[in-house]
Amino acid sequence: MSGILDRVFQIWAYTVSHSFLILRSPMKFPDQDDYNEFNDCNIDIEFSAVAYLDLPNILKGIEIGELTRCIPEKLIHYRKDLGFKIFEIKSENNIFYVVAGNYRIGKNKWLIEDRIINSNLEYDEILAKS
Repeated sequence: MSGILDRVFQIWAYTVSHSFLILRSPMKFPDQDDYNEFNDCNIDIEFSAVAYLDLPNILKGIEIGELTRCIPEKLIHYRKDLGFKIFEIKSENNIFYVVAGNYRIGKNKWLIEDRIINSNLEYDEILAKS
């Protein structure tokens, strides 16, 4: 997955009613100066059953890991036995957190669609999931 998470991501959509978050790195088009074979598709990171969110709107490069120890005090009550996972997101030497049931990373070429608007959409490829 090298290179995929090196892209710029933004909070694309969040719905309180379904506790669903999408971070997207939007695709580039051939007429754009910075177009290349690595950014010719959208990369979506979906978090489901979101209970806590601490992210800026724009993230340049992402590294995602699940915390199982050394959990920050403010997140300690989100216990795994309640179905929560604490995800640490590193971006530009900063650390952010999302508490959710799970996540998955998908590749697609949707223009304006996302799975919050249309849950029947299927990714072209699932790159990772927890």
